[in-house]
Formats: sequence, C-alpha cells, structure tokens
Amino acid sequence: MDLDDALETFILESRELLEDMETALLAIESADDKTEMINAIFRAGHTIKGSAGLFSLDHVVAFTHVVESVLDKVRSGKIALADKLVVLLLACGDHIGALVDSVAAGEHSGNAELQAQGEPLLVMLRDYLDPPKAAPDPAKVAHNLPTADTEQVQRINGNTANTANADHWHISVRFSPDVLRNGMDPLSFIRYLNTMGQI
Repeated sequence: MDLDDALETFILESRELLEDMETALLAIESADDKTEMINAIFRAGHTIKGSAGLFSLDHVVAFTHVVESVLDKVRSGKIALADKLVVLLLACGDHIGALVDSVAAGEHSGNAELQAQGEPLLVMLRDYLDPPKAAPDPAKVAHNLPTADTEQVQRINGNTANTANADHWHISVRFSPDVLRNGMDPLSFIRYLNTMGQI
C-alpha cells in the first residue's frame, strides 16, 4: 500500500468518524448514558487529529486540537454540553469535513478560504477554554505527533539467519498508560497497519 492509498484510508475513516460524531451529538440529549457518548465524540476528534498528524496535515491538526480541548473539558465535567455547544460542535464537525474534503481534492496544506471560515468557530470554541487558549502553532503540534519519520521503524536485515523474506519490518510502538483515558484506541494502529500488508 502506497502513501496515496494510506491517505485515502484516512479520508474514508475520518468521514465515518465525523458521521458517528454527528449522530452522537444529535442523540445525546435523550441518551441514558451521556458519558459514553461524550467519550465517543472525544475519541472521534482525537483520532482524526492524530491520524492527520501522521500525514502532516497541520491545518486539520490545529483546528481539531481546539475542538478536542473543548471536548476534553466536557468529558472531565468542567463544561456542560448545553444545546449551544452541541450546535457549535456540529458546525465544527462540518468544518472538519470540509477540511478533509479539501485534502481529498489534493489541497494538503489547506486554503485561505477554509481558514477564514474556521476562524469564527475557533473564536467561539476558545470562549469555552479557561484560560482562553490560542490555536497551537501547527508546526509545533505536528512536531509532537508521531510520523513515519519519527516512529522507530527498523528494517529487518534480510541477511540474518532467522529471516526468510527480506520484506519484513519491525515496528515498535509504545503507548502511555493513559492511552485509553486520553481517547486513543491502540487497535486503530493495528487496523491501519493491516491495510498496508499482512501482520
């Protein structure tokens, strides 16, 4: 699987996550277990942000990071998920969808029009953050996310006695103890790797 195929997988999965996020936001008012739905909404945003970072889609990372920060406060009980915030998060989901669509159209660095459309949403999101936070520098956020260049990926030597095939790779990924609490699903990495070849 080449990079274009991997990017296509990201686009498809992001659209599915955004649909799940929208469904949860629309249903949460009448839900018996709001906590699990809030966690699911947070995980959707967190996963999109993390996956976008793998492809250095800094504009997607920067916008989604602010959405994620607000959702984290909702999840911790510091912010109530009132109707006004639900409407804002639905609009943010639509904007993330537009950013993903622009990536699908080949605009991997975003464009000025989309950035301008996102600014009012960021202003409203920051009203929920205490103290107010500016959007992070996309370069700094992307720098802290794992990429193919920063992951410890080691090619197995095809000349070793235990190697029957030179097309084997050893990939080491170490998750923090709080990985699930932070909304990341380690199995998503396994599923992603499985799209690139047999595990």
